[in-house]
Amino acid sequence: MSAKKIFQELFSEINAVYDENEAKSIVYLLLEYFQGISKTDILLDNPLKKDFDYQEIIHRIKQHEPVQYIIGETEFYGRIFKVSPATLIPRPETEELVELTIHTFQDLAKKQLIPSSPKILDIGTGTGCIAISTAANIQHSVVTAFDISEEALKMAKQNATLNEVTINFEKVDFLDESVHDSLPVFDIILSNPPYVMNLEKQEMEHHVLDFEPHLALFVEDENPLIFYKAIAKFAKKHLTENGFCIVEINQAFGIETADLFWKEGFKSVDVIKDFFGKDRMVKAIL
Repeated sequence: MSAKKIFQELFSEINAVYDENEAKSIVYLLLEYFQGISKTDILLDNPLKKDFDYQEIIHRIKQHEPVQYIIGETEFYGRIFKVSPATLIPRPETEELVELTIHTFQDLAKKQLIPSSPKILDIGTGTGCIAISTAANIQHSVVTAFDISEEALKMAKQNATLNEVTINFEKVDFLDESVHDSLPVFDIILSNPPYVMNLEKQEMEHHVLDFEPHLALFVEDENPLIFYKAIAKFAKKHLTENGFCIVEINQAFGIETADLFWKEGFKSVDVIKDFFGKDRMVKAIL
């Protein structure tokens, strides 16, 4: 079977579940991963490199299982990360958090307001994508990453090894404030914590709701800012002077999240939009 023929067959099956653009993206990922076939191979209609029984894969995709879980990896900020149902699949919006972190660090370090070898904390690390990408792009940084999930930490450690960076991973229940006093001081605190309210479940896609870990996604409707309250309070006591905190947020609570940092006495707090124009991050400088 040729590359073009297998592409057309896979696309026809997957397009029954996903729209045209997403179906094409999924097929390209599958063929590149399982066959080493590029878009050029498809255009030139090159032959397949090996047999490819895709029926089980199609079945899983039609059950809305994310293709990243099927192939076991995804790309984030130019690097490959292993993923599993124990971890969220890293999103492009979170790449913007990493980008903002690097630029903010460079600006403050240039002004000699924070150390050139900063101590960085990532709260709720999941795959480790934020901690690892930041460590890889801020030379001489010392990075610590917390998560409550043993399985997530196991995956994050694999990703650190894969990407050749050193991270201090620790199992921590961050909402247990009794552990905060024993923790050290940092120059940068980052987090993409759970922020989706339960009432928002009805608006979510099946591939997210049915497969990605709810522990890393959802918060109770009556206390949607629970993690941000804890982070702001912790950051006030555990950031160095001129240190900063950047968190990914629920777009519905930009102002409310920023207010938590203002109330803790941060001297600069900004709500920052993502490339879709939605409130997506809060940056607070102490």
